[in-house]
Amino acid sequence: MPRLLQKLLLAALALVPFGATHAHAEPGTVVANVELKAAAGGRQRLLLPRMKATALVFVRVKQERSLDALKAMATCEQALAGQAVRFVAVVSGETPPAEAAALASEAGVKMPVLLDEGDALYERLGVRNHPVVFLLDARGAVASFEQYRQIDYCEVVKARLRFLLGEIDQAALDRVLAPPAGTMPGDDARDVSTRDVNLGRRLLELKKYDLATRSANKALEKAPSAGAFALLGDVAAARGDCPKALQLYEQALKLDPAEKHALAGRQACAAAR
Repeated sequence: MPRLLQKLLLAALALVPFGATHAHAEPGTVVANVELKAAAGGRQRLLLPRMKATALVFVRVKQERSLDALKAMATCEQALAGQAVRFVAVVSGETPPAEAAALASEAGVKMPVLLDEGDALYERLGVRNHPVVFLLDARGAVASFEQYRQIDYCEVVKARLRFLLGEIDQAALDRVLAPPAGTMPGDDARDVSTRDVNLGRRLLELKKYDLATRSANKALEKAPSAGAFALLGDVAAARGDCPKALQLYEQALKLDPAEKHALAGRQACAAAR
């Protein structure tokens, strides 16, 4: 896609008003702290006291996009561990509990999975498409929502939660939601390379090894990158080829001795011998 067209597209997306896609709750809509059936058994409150922010992750079982979204949220859970943030996955009340629990287990999330009995919460928030994350403030009121995107989904949701926690200001949030033109792909080879590596990491999480390899190689075509070599090493390790992975990790560490993925991968491969 030409750089100018890409910039215009992102700018247009940034101007789409809240509720203009498939979720129609207005900002400020208060969500009742109902008690719902948990997929793992028993019942749980939707909201918890002393939480400054809550992420309601609406997903559907047997849907690849929902699985991908939950995997992204697993990363966010880890990044915000210990913070006053609650993550909750919500499925339709008609969902078999065992299937909902299996989805969470496959995604690796720790959050509870709650069944929306009578789909009352779905109706309250106007949820039509899955997956989507609603961000609630300390009062349980809707602050914003994010439909699923393949790239940087956790980063966007995490930025919105950090804003609700008071860790970043509006300007910092805006930089995540709509990066300045100077950091757009195509403006600098290193920026493009980094973005390719980030995409490759996401593809690796999804076990799409060929696509992850392609992203890493695209990054290397643009600029020398320790992250790209480390990514290639992780793909090789995931495929069971530690000798090749170790070679790639060493190439990464020559460029950046502190490259965290290369260091971790080298240690894991050494332990597997």
